[in-house]
Amino acid sequence: MAAGDIHRHPALNGHHTPYSSLAPLYDRIMAHVEYRSWLRLTREIIATYLGENPPRVLEIGAGTGTLGRMLLNERLSYFGSDNSFAMCAEARKKGLPFFCADGRRLPVKGPFDLALFLYDGINYLLDRSDFERVFHETHSCLRDGGLLLFDVTTESNSLRHFYDYLDFEDYGESAYVRHSYYEPKSACQYNDFTLFVRAGNEGADAHYQKQRERHVQRVRSVDEIRGIIPGGRFAVVGVWDGFSFKRYSSRSDRIHFLLRKKGAG
Repeated sequence: MAAGDIHRHPALNGHHTPYSSLAPLYDRIMAHVEYRSWLRLTREIIATYLGENPPRVLEIGAGTGTLGRMLLNERLSYFGSDNSFAMCAEARKKGLPFFCADGRRLPVKGPFDLALFLYDGINYLLDRSDFERVFHETHSCLRDGGLLLFDVTTESNSLRHFYDYLDFEDYGESAYVRHSYYEPKSACQYNDFTLFVRAGNEGADAHYQKQRERHVQRVRSVDEIRGIIPGGRFAVVGVWDGFSFKRYSSRSDRIHFLLRKKGAG
């Protein structure tokens, strides 16, 4: 699940808006995530496709800024964004250059050398028109020849790992239960969080507040995504399995796309 992305849907059936309640717990829940794999992949892409000069990097759906902090340690020029005020607040606590923005309406012009939209954030785009808008916005803020790197989670991943999956954790002052399930007919992956956060003073006054969030992601095939990418604006540099530069397969859990902005000529 993505770390704070552009796709905030209204609360449904008593659920809070995604990440509004989850944000303070997000880093603990996602402590297992291999952010260093994204750091390594980003390094390799910069070295291979952008050259030696430190690039200007824009991250969309950057969540609480865990990857952003790593990129800043690489001495890159970095700006992070997320559409969740709660996630942005957590990122700002880390002292990161962060702003709150919807990737479909980016308030920046750049030019940036590299735009990132990672941790399957783009899976939250349920409508084709949202995809098209993100490509339009990233195209506008990249320099000619600039790169867009994004990843998607796959149907293979949903069927093998999250078809009907339950996990939970108790941190003492807070706890969560997550139910992940996949609906093949709609190609939607659901992640329902039930959060328990201690309120009041310790002792007799202590109690727990129950909060719920529902996260919905649309799972699309590589061919479908290729059909949405505007060929007049971007060239597809690569479509790769996981964090490698190997061709994806039907069993890939995560697939990365690297696009290059075409010049005006």
